[in-house]
Amino acid sequence: MCGIVGAIAQRNVSEILLEGLRRLEYRGYDSAGLAILNDAGDIQRTRALGKVIELEKAIVARKGEQAMQGSIGIAHTRWATHGVPSEANAHPHMSSNDVVLVHNGIIENYQELKAELKAQGYAFNSQTDSEVVVHLIHRELKQHDFSQSVKNAISYLEGAYALAIMQKDNQDELWVARQGSPLVIGVGMDEYYVGSDPLALLQVTDRFIYLEEGDI
Repeated sequence: MCGIVGAIAQRNVSEILLEGLRRLEYRGYDSAGLAILNDAGDIQRTRALGKVIELEKAIVARKGEQAMQGSIGIAHTRWATHGVPSEANAHPHMSSNDVVLVHNGIIENYQELKAELKAQGYAFNSQTDSEVVVHLIHRELKQHDFSQSVKNAISYLEGAYALAIMQKDNQDELWVARQGSPLVIGVGMDEYYVGSDPLALLQVTDRFIYLEEGDI
């Protein structure tokens, strides 16, 4: 069972995300990843096969450790459904270093959407159904703003999803959506968090908004 953690805050969120992932380890998983949108407007992503401790080691080993710092970020633990356990299949998934997301659930029509996106020039770096969603959002961004692109992309999806999405030109926005897979928003002091389970966020808040089916 996969896990999602996200945060948009007035401070560095890396440790909030990592602690959230640690609190979700009870679910079982085969890989973990984290993406931060830093103050320079760059998306920094680190993924690792294995436990959260391996992700922490990978972050420390990065060149320029300060790069994994920012006030908005998303993280994920994955249990393989589409594609083998691997770093390439681990979340977060990205499109053109512009859009990044994490996803729980199963996109039932992903093969059809993948074929369409490939015909339009999109290259896929994973075997997952989730990567389809991030490319759909990127495609929509060519004609629409971030909010409309998210809504348009979601309208193509069939199946279950909980999504947390960032875009490099929108440093104060973290978009979330829920259909058939649980997602909760945690409310802090001028900060907001997102998790697939409130347990992931209890270190920062005890105030929650539970998303209903179809909420964006």
